[in-house]
Amino acid sequence: MKPAPASLAYRLTRPLVVAVITVWALGTALVAWYVDSQIQHNFDTELVESAHRQLYPALLDVRQSRADTDTPGQDILTMGEVPGDDHPEPLLLQLRTPDGKVLLRSRGAPITPFDAPLKPGFHNSIEHRIYTLYTPQDDLWLQLADPLGERAEVRSGTLTGLITVLLLMLPVLAGLIRHIARKELRSLQWLQQQITERSSSNLQPLVLQDLPLELRQVGEGVNQLMDRLHQALDVERALAANAAHELRTPLASVRLRLHTAVEQAQLQGSTQIAVGEAQTALTALETLSHRTERLLQLSRAEAGNTARFHTVDLLQLATTMAQEFWQHPRAQRRLDWEPPEDAAPVWVQGDMDTLAIALRNLIDNALTYSSGEVVLTVLRQPPALAVRDDGPGLDAAQRLQILERHVRGDTRHIGYGLGMSIVRSIADRHDAQLELLSPPPGKAQGLEVRLVFATLTEEALAAAPQPLT
Repeated sequence: MKPAPASLAYRLTRPLVVAVITVWALGTALVAWYVDSQIQHNFDTELVESAHRQLYPALLDVRQSRADTDTPGQDILTMGEVPGDDHPEPLLLQLRTPDGKVLLRSRGAPITPFDAPLKPGFHNSIEHRIYTLYTPQDDLWLQLADPLGERAEVRSGTLTGLITVLLLMLPVLAGLIRHIARKELRSLQWLQQQITERSSSNLQPLVLQDLPLELRQVGEGVNQLMDRLHQALDVERALAANAAHELRTPLASVRLRLHTAVEQAQLQGSTQIAVGEAQTALTALETLSHRTERLLQLSRAEAGNTARFHTVDLLQLATTMAQEFWQHPRAQRRLDWEPPEDAAPVWVQGDMDTLAIALRNLIDNALTYSSGEVVLTVLRQPPALAVRDDGPGLDAAQRLQILERHVRGDTRHIGYGLGMSIVRSIADRHDAQLELLSPPPGKAQGLEVRLVFATLTEEALAAAPQPLT
């Protein structure tokens, strides 16, 4: 059985405690080194002060011994106690001659000379730390020894107390880290609860107030994802609704025409279907095909992804569309492409494929709802695509109404009520303005539709993604 995953609080607490213990151990080692150096310094300072303090009494004893003729001579003198000396341990003092012999010693000092050279300063032997002091007036050397065991005992006691206190604090510190980690992660649980409550019917943005910076960034990413999901679901629902609205009638028409043709053939006792009925069914199928194409175009326009945007040359786009329409007989003599006098590119930022869908719909509408010439042109300032026809045009009310879905400009023609809606959706995706001018400037009648884009500065043009070649 696979073990349950560890909680985030545990995964945070464990490395934090390990890191704290590591830092604590390093800190303790540094503190121990510092405390030991301070202990040694204090002992050395006391040893130096004691040596200078004991020098005069030791010399005084030697001088008195040399001046006292009644006292029999002896090799090593024993130093008497100094009044006011409260040293807890007996002093280890030797006063030596230049040749190394012990002239005077304290009661606790050995008879044999210390294992230290007659040289001013400190020297460590196996058991003692010895400080040597020279007095040139009497040409004598004073050596005062401090047992290393005493220093080790003091150092051990101090470090043991320090480490004991720190060890007792470690469990407390680990508990505090665990408590703080759990407390701070409650906001993550709150964010997780909000995400769990979201569904296809509830895609409201997450509440991100009072969240830490990192969780706020995660929440913003989730909100962006839900917004894209909401748009995708809207496109899917709209496609289903549009398909149900647009395809019901042509499907019923095709089915009715075919049933009628079959019934007529059966009544006449013939195996052949009338050409008129077959032609009517074919026309209905063509209508169905066109409507399906428009529905797919609308779905793609509304689901446009701005991440695919790059620089688009409107002159190149218009030239390509004109050449495409010139392949059809109905547009060969009616569609006129009027490029600007200056052949320099007209750059905008957008998606070439969806802009082609928009321009294709504009040209197709103009060819459908007018009988005369249709003019395609490109404007520079501001950059725009323009399609003009000489049809009856539209009044103000019709110009507003034609942008709605399932609204036909002229019921006498085969219309799908989606062409201008597709163009408007693509214009919105490109932050472009859709302008309907009826009549066009300088004309008595007709309609001119413009798709006006924002002007790209040189800096924006240089920074914009370039199309793949």
